[in-house]
Amino acid sequence: MQTLILGMGNKLFGDDGVGIVVAERLQEILVENDQIKIESTNWGGFRIIDLLTGYNYAIVIDSINTGMKPIGFIHKWDYTDLINSVRMISFHDVNFATAVSLAKKLNISMPEKIIVYGIEINLTNHFSEGLSEIIKQSATQCVELVLNDLNFHADESRLLSIEKFEEEIK
Repeated sequence: MQTLILGMGNKLFGDDGVGIVVAERLQEILVENDQIKIESTNWGGFRIIDLLTGYNYAIVIDSINTGMKPIGFIHKWDYTDLINSVRMISFHDVNFATAVSLAKKLNISMPEKIIVYGIEINLTNHFSEGLSEIIKQSATQCVELVLNDLNFHADESRLLSIEKFEEEIK
């Protein structure tokens, strides 16, 4: 079962780089193996299709500003929850969920399950490196959430394998 962890954002805009920071921390923690790949990107839209192609499971981490939750709040969605989201639309490119849906319609191999973590930030157009203190705390929490998801997904995959094996030996 191939898994992709994808951190998105731009570290030159401070808190906007939180997805990349989470991916970097996971890279330090997780033992490198052929089942989990960790990537970072500052691109979105159609460009994301290439990164997701060929994986069974993906976890995407990015910053978001909904204006509905406090700064540092960590949202968790299945990507299908984002298909009709106005918040995830860019006027210069298609949104994440639309890109994935289009790829699936074109029979491009997309992950069966995609979890998206969105960490609330203040929007800024000022260059600054490093995360604010509250977003550093959220990044640490998000690392733990992703590790929990990986463990749950691994357990779920093992159970499916056991069920399949039991069916085969009957």
